[in-house]
Amino acid sequence: MFKKIILSLYLLSLSHIAIAKSLTLSFDDGLDPDTNPDASQINDAILNTLKKNEISVILYPSLSKVGSQNGLSIVEKWGEQGHRIGNHSNLHLNLNKSEVTLSNYLQDMQQGHQAFKDLTGFTPRYRFPYLKEGNTIEKRDGVRQWLTENHYQSGAVSIDASDWYYNLLFLKYQQENDQNSINKLKQAYIHHLLDRAQYYDGLALQTIGRSPKHVLLLHVRAINAAWLEDIIQAFKHQGWTFIDSDRAYQDPIYQLQFQTLPAGESILWNIAKIYGVKNLRYPAEDSPYEYPNLIQYGLNVEP
Repeated sequence: MFKKIILSLYLLSLSHIAIAKSLTLSFDDGLDPDTNPDASQINDAILNTLKKNEISVILYPSLSKVGSQNGLSIVEKWGEQGHRIGNHSNLHLNLNKSEVTLSNYLQDMQQGHQAFKDLTGFTPRYRFPYLKEGNTIEKRDGVRQWLTENHYQSGAVSIDASDWYYNLLFLKYQQENDQNSINKLKQAYIHHLLDRAQYYDGLALQTIGRSPKHVLLLHVRAINAAWLEDIIQAFKHQGWTFIDSDRAYQDPIYQLQFQTLPAGESILWNIAKIYGVKNLRYPAEDSPYEYPNLIQYGLNVEP
């Protein structure tokens, strides 16, 4: 209760700096052109849409996802076009898994740092794979110590989403040449992203009494290459303003560190948990939660 009171006083004291419904886009992982023939095309399509809309974002690549030097070359295109590049590790390990040790995880973070630190646009921000920050005090605090010692800042998200799952369906319908399902999926996907943004913003209003500068989690995937323009326009139509990642991370909520275990998820999910908000989903954005949304748009998915 004491921690909750302190958190309340801290966050409410910052309410005067609120900017209503602003967000930055963040993209995770990246693609390996040596194993995915569409990697460069997907990468370029996303970058072209961002350039057209004059939107600056942050990319969190994972070394194992982008592969060799060819993959790093398309990652560097983001920095060359004015976007930030953070660190999303090497092997994309889940820190909450019992078999993942602290020493192995720290080594993995360091490997990611070594691969990305010299790229144009690199900034020392770390995005936890799966948004999992540790299932033990030793792992949670050990990683936080590494981040502090290596002068890393937060790579947290406020708006989590399930674009990875919608992308699986997108690729499936593409392979089946099922244009009817693709059209339905597009509507369902954009609705999903707007709904998640509204949900997490609602958590913020319910707990800290303001709309923070949001960070939305997406991935470098085919679905976003195809529909990013529509996503951007849909958010603008709903009154959202796009800002760059440097500005978004100035919001003090990204400086908060919680003592909860297991650690992780959206920063607003954590705040809501501390406040005792009921019916929080865990894991926060898993695929079964999306079945009702997909079904309402006429897609046949199995619960």
